[in-house]
Amino acid sequence: MSGLRDERTRQSREMILSAAAELFAEQGYQQTSLIDVANRSGVSRGSIPWHFGDKQGLLVAVVDHIYDEASSSRAAAPLRPGPEGAHDLAHMATRAIRSRTTQLMLALLLEASQPESPIHESFIKLHDNFRSHVSEWARQPDVASLLPDGVSPDALAVMVFGTVIGVNQQWNLSPDRVDLTETYEVLTRMLLSLLGRRDG
Repeated sequence: MSGLRDERTRQSREMILSAAAELFAEQGYQQTSLIDVANRSGVSRGSIPWHFGDKQGLLVAVVDHIYDEASSSRAAAPLRPGPEGAHDLAHMATRAIRSRTTQLMLALLLEASQPESPIHESFIKLHDNFRSHVSEWARQPDVASLLPDGVSPDALAVMVFGTVIGVNQQWNLSPDRVDLTETYEVLTRMLLSLLGRRDG
C-alpha cells in the first residue's frame, strides 16, 4: 500500500514540476501563481506547499530538476574524443537551442541574476554543468593540441554556451527568420575550422 502511495506522491511531484517549468518559461516566475500551477498540473493547490513548501521552494526544485536532467543527458551522450566531437557538440548545441529548457533558463535569468535569489547559486551550478561538458572535451590532448594559441577550453565552452543562449533567444522571437539547420552547419564548420580542420 505504501508503494502505491509513494508512486502517487512521485507522480504528483513530477506533474507539478512539469507544469511549473512550462508556466515559468511561458510567462515568467513572477507572473506565475501557485493557482496557475495547480490548474496546469491538475494537482490540488494544497499539494504544492506539501511537496515544495512555497513558491520559492518550487522554483528551486524546478532548477534542481533541470540540473539533474542535464547531468543525465550528459552522461547518456558523451562527446566523442577528438575533432569528431565537434560534430557532436554542434548537434548538442542545436538541440539545446530548440529545447524548452533553454527557453526556461532565459525566462528565469532575471530572477537568478539577483544575488539574494534562492536560485542564484543553483543557476551558477547549472551553467557550470553545461560549460564543463564542452571544456572537458576540449581539454582532451587530441583536441587541446589543435586549439589555437590563446584559446582555452574554458573560453571555448563560454562561447558555445553563449551561442546556444543567443540563438535560442533569436529563434524564440522569430523562428521563421532563424534557420537552425544552417545554424548547425555553420557552428560545425566554425568548430572544425578552429581545430584546423576543413572537413564538414
